[in-house]
Amino acid sequence: MLFLLGVLAAMPLFSQGLLMIPERPVGPGISQLELKSTDARVMIKNGVANVILEQVFYNPTPQRLEGEYLFMIPGEGQVKDFYLYIDGQKVKGNILDAQEARTTYQDIVRRIKDPALLEYAGQGIFKTSIFPIEPKSERKIEISYTGVLDYQSNNLRFNLPLRQSGIKVFENLQLVIDLTEDVPLGEIYSPSHQVRIDRQSDRSARISLENSSANGEKDFVLFYSLADKEINCTLLSFRPRTDRDGYFMMFISPNIWEKRLRQIAKDMIFVIDVSGSMQGEKIDQAKQALKFCVNSLGKEDRFDIVSFSSSIDLFQGRLQNASNDTRENARYFIDNLSSSGGTNIQEALLQALKERDPRDERETNIIFMTDGLPTEGETNIQQILQQVTRNLQANTRIFTFGVGYDVNTFLLDKLALDSQGSSVYVKPNENIEAVVSGFYAKISQPVLIDLQLDFGAIRVYDLYPVKLSNIFQGERLTILGRYRNAGEGQIKLSGKQQGADRIFHFSKSFTQRESENDFISKLWANRKVYHLLTEIRFKGENQELVESIRALGKEYGIVTPYTSYLVVEQQQELQQAANQVAVGTASVSQRQITGAEQKRQSQAEVDEESVGSAVFLDALSAAPAAAEQSSGRDAVLSSRVMKKMEQADKDVSMLLTVQRVGEKTFYLKNGYWVDEEVKSISNIDRTISYLSDGYFSLLHSEPDLKKILALGENLIFEWEGIVYKIVQ
Repeated sequence: MLFLLGVLAAMPLFSQGLLMIPERPVGPGISQLELKSTDARVMIKNGVANVILEQVFYNPTPQRLEGEYLFMIPGEGQVKDFYLYIDGQKVKGNILDAQEARTTYQDIVRRIKDPALLEYAGQGIFKTSIFPIEPKSERKIEISYTGVLDYQSNNLRFNLPLRQSGIKVFENLQLVIDLTEDVPLGEIYSPSHQVRIDRQSDRSARISLENSSANGEKDFVLFYSLADKEINCTLLSFRPRTDRDGYFMMFISPNIWEKRLRQIAKDMIFVIDVSGSMQGEKIDQAKQALKFCVNSLGKEDRFDIVSFSSSIDLFQGRLQNASNDTRENARYFIDNLSSSGGTNIQEALLQALKERDPRDERETNIIFMTDGLPTEGETNIQQILQQVTRNLQANTRIFTFGVGYDVNTFLLDKLALDSQGSSVYVKPNENIEAVVSGFYAKISQPVLIDLQLDFGAIRVYDLYPVKLSNIFQGERLTILGRYRNAGEGQIKLSGKQQGADRIFHFSKSFTQRESENDFISKLWANRKVYHLLTEIRFKGENQELVESIRALGKEYGIVTPYTSYLVVEQQQELQQAANQVAVGTASVSQRQITGAEQKRQSQAEVDEESVGSAVFLDALSAAPAAAEQSSGRDAVLSSRVMKKMEQADKDVSMLLTVQRVGEKTFYLKNGYWVDEEVKSISNIDRTISYLSDGYFSLLHSEPDLKKILALGENLIFEWEGIVYKIVQ
């Protein structure tokens, strides 16, 4: 009997390899072969990738083994210069013809019983033998090949199909991509994994994984675009069915190497809480953060500092040019700040707003930091908000920082929302200086303000964010939305730069059909649900909004106060799966979600707000609190988790028991993945045995089903009017 040892990662169009052992070693203390490490080194130049994949296996058994190595390759013309080395020695192999490859592929899936491999059906296979695999020794397998990346509408796509490996978590995966183009690089983005991007010049970058422990249940995907303007636009689309509207994801980002792109002079007003509760480490860290901000001001910027407790204390009382002398005086003012008294939030904010000259078109940013509730002056949250709104002028943004749990999140979030700023919360024991300084660095260099977008003849709707923020140097603006008609869109971006009107034109393709980028629809749904929940939180509940949230939550598997039953259903399925695993009768899907839940619990021990954790799900399930009750640990965690939901740009499912495949949603029910479009599971048109001849015949006749069949061995789904049931 064959069994899977491991898989070498590669690009999807270049697939990856399987090392098979004809017989499983048996005997006391005998374990299967071990994957010691995987090292992927990729060099991409002008859209052509040279890939070197190295994997080290260890045979812990006392037996000499013989293996068969299979490498799945794409259609003709995609791969060239293909070589395989075993311990440094070049080896020969055979590329199977189409019929033999199909038969071999079906045999692999049957033997290792991993439906995830079905997603890569239809590719050619390279085959060679490996002998010997000596006892208690290592063998190193290396693949080298060259291939052309997929190119569409100025975007290039590179994949590593980690899911095909059968390995749920790579404990030692090293991935380094050296990217070089003859023209400047634009956006670089991975929707699947956390990556580190080191831009070495305008035309080269190094991309690597954030850590060596990587998720093997999702393919690694990397997009990058080419830049030809001061400000550039990247557009990705998803439209699996031509009879339904499509989804798009757009990035707008400045060219960081463009010398003509000048930083816009700005006004900064720093408002810092120095009440008695800030004493000790908090005030020390806040002062260091404030110094960082002052030191980072440009020579054309203006600023002031407002400290407040029971009353306010001003550095100057008016905006001052950020000269060397003024900044030196500001540092002296900061050093002498001390904490005492109560918290007069309204007086501090109104003073900051008063310092802005209404005749001045400059962008004004207010950095507001507090660790407490209003205890002096006006203490009613709604009254404070009304006063601020009454005095808020155009081009003024408020960025709020809540320190600790004794803050009112309704107040801080609403201040930020109404002024098109943002809110950040620093938990106890988090470093205030690091959080504030890191955030300030992101917003300190605006390059285009007062943005407007025009999509020309392309009819778009449900765009998020609803109001566009400024574009900052080194940062990207992400926009998600829907589109009705396909075609080449002429997009116009307008804004202001140093008081002058600027217009940028982009020609982008809104595809007629695109089935690969399904993560876009999930991210769009997250943004829309966040927007609707925010509307309810600050304006009150109405039935139309509730029904919209409930429908989106059910369709996309999003946890909300109105779909909290999904969490209960998941807990029931997880318990049932754990029971089945314990007695050895669990399906592949049940074993997978049990392992995934254990991984999530381990991650929650490191980050209590990680996706899928109890804190994460509780925060999303909680009903919005009234203004006066929006304080404490739960309120802060809820705001932090909601912010994660709004800003998410990675394809991560909230629930393990809900999967989105293309335009279909599947729920795990009693061990079966059930298509949400199937209204009654008792009305089955065709029942097919898993891995039977009929099963593979269906896959061969309907290639678009491979992603659905890859879900698991127990399935109920509708396809072209027929309801299928796949059973073990």
